[in-house]
Amino acid sequence: MRALTALALLAVLVTSCNTPEPSRPSEAPGSPARTAPPTGPVLSKLSIAAKFGEQGIRVSPNGEMVLVVEREGFVHTVYDLAGRAIFSHKVGEIAMNPFWLPDSSGVVTGQRVGVAPGGSPILDLSILELDGTVRELVRGVVIPVAEGHHVSPDGSLAFVTPCCPSTVVVVSRSGGTRREIATSPTAVRLLSWDADGYVLYWSGGNAIDAVRPDGSRYQVPLGLPAGVTATSIEPGARTADGAANIFSIAADGPFPGTAQNNTADRTLIARELRPYQSGAALAVRVSATELLTHPNGSFGAYDMTTGVTRTLATVADDEAVPPTAASGRIVMTSPHRTWVRLFDLDRDAEWHDTEVGRVLNEIGYALARGRFLVFDEDGAPYVLDGVAARAAPARTVQSAASPNATVGTIQAARNAAIGQKMQLTWRLPDGAPQSLDYFGGTLVVVSTWKRACVVCTQQLALMSDVTVGSRVEIIAIGVDETEASALEAAKDYRRLRPLVGSAAVLKDISPGLLPQTFVLDSDHIVRQVIFGPLTWDVLVRALTAASKSRLALRDGDVALS
Repeated sequence: MRALTALALLAVLVTSCNTPEPSRPSEAPGSPARTAPPTGPVLSKLSIAAKFGEQGIRVSPNGEMVLVVEREGFVHTVYDLAGRAIFSHKVGEIAMNPFWLPDSSGVVTGQRVGVAPGGSPILDLSILELDGTVRELVRGVVIPVAEGHHVSPDGSLAFVTPCCPSTVVVVSRSGGTRREIATSPTAVRLLSWDADGYVLYWSGGNAIDAVRPDGSRYQVPLGLPAGVTATSIEPGARTADGAANIFSIAADGPFPGTAQNNTADRTLIARELRPYQSGAALAVRVSATELLTHPNGSFGAYDMTTGVTRTLATVADDEAVPPTAASGRIVMTSPHRTWVRLFDLDRDAEWHDTEVGRVLNEIGYALARGRFLVFDEDGAPYVLDGVAARAAPARTVQSAASPNATVGTIQAARNAAIGQKMQLTWRLPDGAPQSLDYFGGTLVVVSTWKRACVVCTQQLALMSDVTVGSRVEIIAIGVDETEASALEAAKDYRRLRPLVGSAAVLKDISPGLLPQTFVLDSDHIVRQVIFGPLTWDVLVRALTAASKSRLALRDGDVALS
């Protein structure tokens, strides 16, 4: 159970770079866009021992280093962007997401030493310094909730001890004796720090408490109606100096002015909770106080201290694709294709699409100076130079008026037996993934062929000629064929959709016997398997039977040649 808990935490760790506060990029707020010409390749393999989804990966706030946490032994290794290991340390059993200090000077990590009465892990925390030393920070605290919010603007850190009672403790970045500055008979959730050095926390009531190491305090009511009680408070984004903190507050009744909504965002400024409406779904910094927004396909900058959004750029984008990350003034999105989309906030009015030669995962993180950490389909890490990609020639879109104009490469093929739903997925030349689900409730014929098999290629013409109420998709799979040979075979048959796949990938649906034809109903369940030569009558009868089995034909539909 302990191992499973740690693995679950690391699963969160891999994606937690998108959480609101750990600051990410890069250049100084408001810094101008780079004007120098690109000096390196658009996409470079990052030589680190990491694979997305298998290790915990976190980018340093300055965008110059990457922390990798191995599941086996929980080894923490920090790499620079040249792939050199700066230090490596085996922590043992961990029970929290390690997090970078805001100045990128070290990593806070925790080791489980016990379990609190409510089941939360009790941790001893340490700082992994960049020189390879380990500095003990504090003992006997509960798991950090908001990570970067535990660090004050001046570098002190605050944590809470297990309930009950629960205490708020403060330690310096260099460790040393901890100071207990507040106590509560109930469990405490640490929320953040404000600009005046007060620790903000919630102990289950209808107010946020604030206490400073010198003992001074204040309290901020949540502003809930009589009879309504807060049930949770989650920290969101904050300004670097702590002047503004956004909190998501949930209650057992509606908030005032929220149309019966039991959850609302409130921004704490000058000891007052203000109901600013941010609409800022992105945790990307535009300046010290602003977050990037992307409403209706345009870019804006939401100021956390005023609640006002100013327009940055109007984007010509019919798809309104949400950005993945932003570094400097370059915004990047990865649509899971062999190309990426770039937008320069200072110069562009539309996205710039650049071919990168590999299908990239949709996940990506900002690095320094307009660069991004991205991953290919196998999870291997790469550095994408956004400035170089933005300066590269725009991707040329090839027109494909007919299904036979492009060839897909099969990624997976399973379930070829009668009565099973066939699983067939492939990737188009531009990297777009596709599957049988793309064809909705359409009947499908799947046939395998090889250039050396004369009967196979002859059948392609027959299949292209047959329709059943025009609601049939014809897929011709070339086994161990090239894209060029598949295009050649299908060029005269507009109704054929050519795919290619290796015998190893196709071993489930094509175990050596060619040709092989599968007739699928509108749920893509295999209704008939035809081995060897195919005749028009046999194919029409099979299609008609498959259509009747799922009522895919309209009244009056007939099989035609």
